[in-house]
Amino acid sequence: MARAERLRGQHVLLEPFSDRYLSEDYVGWLNDPSVMRYSEQRHRRHSLDSCKAFVASFDTSPHQLWAIVRADTGEHIGNITATHDPNNHIADIGILIGAKGVQGKGYGRDAWRTVLDYLVARPDLFKVTGGCMAANTAMVRIMESCGMAGDGCRPAHYLLDGAPVDLVFYALRGARGLAA
Repeated sequence: MARAERLRGQHVLLEPFSDRYLSEDYVGWLNDPSVMRYSEQRHRRHSLDSCKAFVASFDTSPHQLWAIVRADTGEHIGNITATHDPNNHIADIGILIGAKGVQGKGYGRDAWRTVLDYLVARPDLFKVTGGCMAANTAMVRIMESCGMAGDGCRPAHYLLDGAPVDLVFYALRGARGLAA
């Protein structure tokens, strides 16, 4: 696994993901339709074993996986990833805030901003990207509020509640891209 460094945001700690974060609560997030509403993970049934396999997949990849932990309580509230494309010097961020009662309180934005700042500063990255269903307005707001600009759209790419929705992409140039 690409070494996920410990990062600190204003209200969250991003810890390199370890087995201590594999729990029935984590599996429960992934199986909760309200949490996974805008994720393609909503089409799968998850177990502790499937989560262990997901975490293990990072061991032989250039990608990074962090547990999002509330700085004030130490509670594991979600995960965030950076999926790297080393050939094109791009990293793509993905996030899940799963713990009940913490959505909409700024933890996701803080985690996103922290990873985005970390990645944009890396001299080996040209661009940092993210994407979501256009209907996921909270995620769109996070990307836009962190300075990411629209980077494309796949119209009617997914079905949400039986209706087609767009997949939208956002990006921010990294240190390598700013120098180019």
